[in-house]
Amino acid sequence: MSTVRNFNHSNLSDQPISQLINELIERAEPPSENYRHYLGASAIGSECLRKVQYDWMCDPVFPARIKDIFARGHFFEEATRQHLVAAGFKFAPADRLEFVAADGQFRGHADGIMISGPGLPNIQYPCVWEHKCLKAKSWRAIELDGLIGLHEIYAAQVAIYQAYFDCTNPALFSVVNADTCERLHFLVPFNSQLAQAMSDRAVMVIEATRAGELLPRITGDPDDWRCRMCSHRVRCWS
Repeated sequence: MSTVRNFNHSNLSDQPISQLINELIERAEPPSENYRHYLGASAIGSECLRKVQYDWMCDPVFPARIKDIFARGHFFEEATRQHLVAAGFKFAPADRLEFVAADGQFRGHADGIMISGPGLPNIQYPCVWEHKCLKAKSWRAIELDGLIGLHEIYAAQVAIYQAYFDCTNPALFSVVNADTCERLHFLVPFNSQLAQAMSDRAVMVIEATRAGELLPRITGDPDDWRCRMCSHRVRCWS
C-alpha cells in the first residue's frame, strides 16, 4: 500500500528546537567582533556611497549564518592557496600584504602576492592574487563575463591593490564555486584609471565623514532591491 504524503506539515526549520538553538547561537556571537576602524579597500567599489560610509562608520551587525559564510570564504582561500603552493607558486610573506594610507584611515589586505611560479602564458611575477568563494550563480556569471556588473566591486578592489602595492602586472583572480568546489582562475590587467578613481573616492568618503556629511544613497526608493539587501537599510531610511 503506497504512503499518502502530508502536504500540510511544517518544515523542520520551523520547529521550536531549531529556532531556539539558533537564537542561542546568535546571542553567543557579539556583533562588535566585526567592527572595522578604517575604510577598507574591499568596500570602496560599492555603487552606493552611503553604504561605503556606513560600512566604515557603523558597527555592522551580521547574524551567525553570514559570519559562517565569511568563515567559509577564509577556509576556501587557504585551501586554494595550499593547492597553488603545491603547484609551484610562491607567495610573499603575510607582512607584505597590507597597505595603509590617509593616516591609517584607508587600508587594504591582499589575499596574496605571488612572487614566483610556473611559466604560464601571460602571467608575470610579482602579481596580486585575489580569491573569492561564491555561490554557483555568481561563479557562473564571472565565468561568463568576468568582473562586470554586480562584480565590479572586485575589479575596484584588485585595481587598488595593484596600485598601492606597486604591483601592476596582471593580477591572478581565483574563484571557488561554493556548490561544486570548481575553481576558476583568470588574469585581471591593471586599470590605472579605475585605481585612481577609487583612490579619489576613498579621499572623498574620508573627507565627507570627517565633516559629518552623509553622502548620497544610490537610489531614492527604500524598496529598491539593493536597499532591501543592505545591512544598513533600517539605519539609512529611519
